[in-house]
Amino acid sequence: MEALVLCGGFAKRLEPIGEFIPKALLTLNGIPLADYIVSDLEREKDITSITISTNLKFADQFKYWLKLKKMAGLSKEVKLVIEPATSNENKFGAVKGIAYDIKKARITDDLVVIAGDNFYTFELSKLIRSMLISRMPAIVVYDVRSKESAKRFGVVKVGKGGVIKEFEEKPEKPHSTLVSTGIYFFPKSMLKYFDEYLESSQNTDNIGDFVKWLAEKQQVHAIIPSRGEWFDIGTIDGYREIFHRMKKVKG
Repeated sequence: MEALVLCGGFAKRLEPIGEFIPKALLTLNGIPLADYIVSDLEREKDITSITISTNLKFADQFKYWLKLKKMAGLSKEVKLVIEPATSNENKFGAVKGIAYDIKKARITDDLVVIAGDNFYTFELSKLIRSMLISRMPAIVVYDVRSKESAKRFGVVKVGKGGVIKEFEEKPEKPHSTLVSTGIYFFPKSMLKYFDEYLESSQNTDNIGDFVKWLAEKQQVHAIIPSRGEWFDIGTIDGYREIFHRMKKVKG
């Protein structure tokens, strides 16, 4: 299995901070978000290589970050793919970016995709094992326990056997409080569907729309962590909340 960490956004909702620093390199307890994700992936024995994708605007920052990581020592191959976008106006969007990254990094194996602005405390290894056992495309979902909070995310309605029945991006009236965490699993047989989707859709950004499209073709599973928390770092308020909470955490 390979891993792809998406860091190609321009953090418009985090301005003015996002104008200078990519979300994945914002720090918690002095550690960049990307470090938490990469360290977690390095510990996972089923992961053979890790690809980080970013854009031209933030390429130098990620090159320097990766240089420091390699100097400190990495147990797995970590590659950097730079998408040719310099602003929010000419960005690829998440779905087109994934298709581009798959080609550039020559990804041909099962793939776990993680949004680079994620912070979670659940055990990723347990979720990956569940994904590998089912051999079905899957997304990790989290219960935010509030329909008002759910409005900011991709909302999932789960049916029998954990199969996704509905997926809606940022709905005005959410039908559940289960939201996408930005962690996805695609068996290698599914990778071809990114290009197929892009040929039939103008929406190249929201992965949720791709998942909704894919769910019409076959079953897509929702995986709910049994313990742990998840935080979105997409806004100033979200970053402020977890930043102050993490200051109280040792180690």
